[in-house]
Amino acid sequence: MNNTNKEYYKRVYDKVHASEELKERLMDMRGENKMIKTEGKKRSRVVWKAAAAAVALAVTVPTGVYAATHYFDMNEFFSKTGHTLSEDASKLIETEIPQTQKKDITEEMPVEFTAQEALCDSGSVSLIIEAKAKTSGKYLLAYQDCLETDPVSNLGIKGKGTIGEYAKERGLEILYLGTNFAQDSPFSPGVCSIDYKLAADDVMEIGITGERTADQKDLNVIMLNTVQTSVGSDEILKYTNAFELQDKSSSETVLYTAKEDMKIKGTSAVVTKITVEATEVNNYVKVYFTNPAETDDDGLTFRFKDNRDAEEWNGGGGYVEELGDGKYCQHLTYDARKLPKKCIIEAFNCWEKNIYGQFEISMAK
Repeated sequence: MNNTNKEYYKRVYDKVHASEELKERLMDMRGENKMIKTEGKKRSRVVWKAAAAAVALAVTVPTGVYAATHYFDMNEFFSKTGHTLSEDASKLIETEIPQTQKKDITEEMPVEFTAQEALCDSGSVSLIIEAKAKTSGKYLLAYQDCLETDPVSNLGIKGKGTIGEYAKERGLEILYLGTNFAQDSPFSPGVCSIDYKLAADDVMEIGITGERTADQKDLNVIMLNTVQTSVGSDEILKYTNAFELQDKSSSETVLYTAKEDMKIKGTSAVVTKITVEATEVNNYVKVYFTNPAETDDDGLTFRFKDNRDAEEWNGGGGYVEELGDGKYCQHLTYDARKLPKKCIIEAFNCWEKNIYGQFEISMAK
């Protein structure tokens, strides 16, 4: 991975708890998929996926099988991905989720995937998925980005050694799991955050947040689940589970404007519009801008602050969408909070970290 990509990867993953090796593999995945087409004329110019192994404390049990001290829940998932869940958002979490399963192959799945918790608003949906081996004491579950040579701590298991060594010592077969929103689900599979940890050797809990692509209140969620016996294997067991969710959140969209033209010095870019949609779960920022003479080196990125010297608002993960004809929209997701009447938008180079400029913006009356 070159130095430029390392700078970007550090910015994206600075709040993700995973090994350096794991992060670099994920960065390589991003590089291979950064030009993902979406419906119509729009396409994503930058797509990132944060997947991390959360750190969990282990307790000793008589059989020597790993077990976590507590289960993954929505609040912990938000915390591990750098976000804070508000009290109002916590009230919207669904825990009773009737599900239907459909196998796409004839072979029996050795792992069952179940949605345990769900939280949705107008911009995204977050899920806690439990993956549990149907045969106890036979398997060690790992996520699909893991290798046998990775530290076992990547799975949330306290101790030294690799995943392969841990499995061999206990006579366990490694299964590599994956889950994501199916293509016919109203969410974007390419723009998501993923975190996971083991609750036991054969029980994995996966947190996933996906961006919504439709604005209806009733949502039909379809998850595509996969199991492999080795990384990169062509033999993939898969099936889907589907369930209905209801968006019970409220939202308000605010327009921010500046007194001056927002021309970005050192680039050809001009910010043309800024909107913020506030919900109980997140604040969703859209920065529309033109950049007709864009280069790979300008690394133009935006962030929001309360004042010129303040830290960036908490959260900040996102991507840039290419709209065509030199027009773009940067999507940013920040923690839910009361929107300020005035704030700062800062333009900077995500490669070199230098700041292009700052603009004070105010809520439009």
